[in-house]
Amino acid sequence: MNEYNHNNPDGFEKYHVETPEETAARVSRRQLEQFAVDLQGRDQAILSALQNSRFMTSGQISRQHFEADHANPSAAQRAANRAMNRLQDYGLISSLNRRVGGVKGGSTGYVWGLTPPGVRFMNLGQDDQPRKRSFEPSPRFVEHTIGVSELNVQLLGMAGIAVMDIQFEPNCWRSYSGKTLKPDLYAVTSDGEYEDSWFFELDLATEAPSRIVSKCEQYQDYYRAGIEQSDNGVFPMVVWIVPSPKRKSGLQEHIQQNTTLTDKGIFVFVLPDELEALIRKGAGI
Repeated sequence: MNEYNHNNPDGFEKYHVETPEETAARVSRRQLEQFAVDLQGRDQAILSALQNSRFMTSGQISRQHFEADHANPSAAQRAANRAMNRLQDYGLISSLNRRVGGVKGGSTGYVWGLTPPGVRFMNLGQDDQPRKRSFEPSPRFVEHTIGVSELNVQLLGMAGIAVMDIQFEPNCWRSYSGKTLKPDLYAVTSDGEYEDSWFFELDLATEAPSRIVSKCEQYQDYYRAGIEQSDNGVFPMVVWIVPSPKRKSGLQEHIQQNTTLTDKGIFVFVLPDELEALIRKGAGI
């Protein structure tokens, strides 16, 4: 659930990480154009993934981009580390000051994001856009963003499941009746026979149940507007990924007791380890 509105009334900001050294070493457009020639296809794919997700850990990057081509996870992680160091040397990415899991997280716990030169690199050929000021994001924002990145990596790594479409914020947001619905992620998956559409909400148990119910009411309003069904033929299942069985049962109870929510069938609450079974079963709406 998008709950991070730091200095931004629209509730979404492109957070970029830049060290003082990188700020001082400005990268020219000519250099960026040369990078486009020098960088390999996988380097470009990593930068694109960071552009979409905003932050990813070294471990997530390894799983998404390297494990399929290496004998074991350790070899894949070493290759990923070399790639991240190379992109950092180019000045296109940088890691946050904190690591997921602290020191015990090791190299897999480094959190990476695009620097302002990295953003410019990804926007080469497009009209110039105003630059964003860089700052260290809050721990909660990082936790949530890394969680959404993990969801994406999990979907891409499910054997026999193809990800036909995936949209991160703000591309997954939907406008209706002068309002904006803000899912954390939208995806279309296929098992080869059926396609299923999903809106995902990552719950960190930091919001009161009433806020979750209010967000579900927004989804119901959007469902009743019929816009998604008209555009895509179906309405996605709304999947709330929750951190504990207690949180899951508590939210389910609040949803069931709410008399405003009469289209309860569009919602499902799952624990992280229940997600793959749900995807394989299908949305079924």
